[in-house]
Amino acid sequence: MVAYFGWGFTLFSRLMSLATALMTAVVVSMMCPVLPGSSDESMREYTVRYEGRVSVPKDNNTMVLEELHTLAEEEYRAFNTKITPTNQTILGVRMPMLRKIAKRIVIEEQALDFISLDKENIYEMILLEGMVLSYMDKPFIELLPLTENFLRKVDNWAQVDSTVCSFKNMAREKDDVMRVVRKWIQSNHEFFVRAGLVVLLGHFVEKEHLNMVFEISQQVTHPGYYVSMGNAWLISCCMAKFPEETIGFFKNNTLDIRTHNKAIQKSRESYQVPMEYKVLLQKLKKRHRG
Repeated sequence: MVAYFGWGFTLFSRLMSLATALMTAVVVSMMCPVLPGSSDESMREYTVRYEGRVSVPKDNNTMVLEELHTLAEEEYRAFNTKITPTNQTILGVRMPMLRKIAKRIVIEEQALDFISLDKENIYEMILLEGMVLSYMDKPFIELLPLTENFLRKVDNWAQVDSTVCSFKNMAREKDDVMRVVRKWIQSNHEFFVRAGLVVLLGHFVEKEHLNMVFEISQQVTHPGYYVSMGNAWLISCCMAKFPEETIGFFKNNTLDIRTHNKAIQKSRESYQVPMEYKVLLQKLKKRHRG
């Protein structure tokens, strides 16, 4: 009788263990449903949380946006909004942090993926696109289609000035770059023209290119304010480096009155232009007729 009872107890215990195992399997299958196409590779695309919900890993766009929101400063957003007229949404992330993110995207070989993402009209995302392009170690001419696509999204001076001069190989490709500059200068898009002027400023204000810079400066016809200011900035940099030659240009040029006089103003405000030239420049301002 004792032996029979012991055998029965053992059987009962085994049945209970089996039942527990079955119940566990049912609960697990309810919490962790089989996902379509759940091969080893596709299963890595999902993370099963303890509470039973399945979450898809965030795409690059979401991850970068979340990082930008984390880094955003309200005080800097307010400041940047005042100095950067734009229809884009400004978050308020400082330039050093944006440079770090852009460099990381390039180092991690995510550049083309990031460039192709929808930037949701967010100022920092569009700016990052230009910065990522500038850090890529590829010929400028090869990056030109992507660069022009970036410029079509731009609606402010800052996204131009912070990116187009920094392309990694631009200094070694001046013939190709100059052909692009001449093309951009004739554009109907205000910030294409400004980009061309800023590239001249960054890479061609040199003795051997000075006459060509003066020539292209006078070919600008776009009436946009940021074109005029970019052109004036370009000539003021020429004045700082080559005052004698630029004085000659001020005496005889076909610039419109606004651009000519703004270039003189910027030159006179520059600490790099000697005082004797500043006095002379004041006399070279153009007067409005009538």
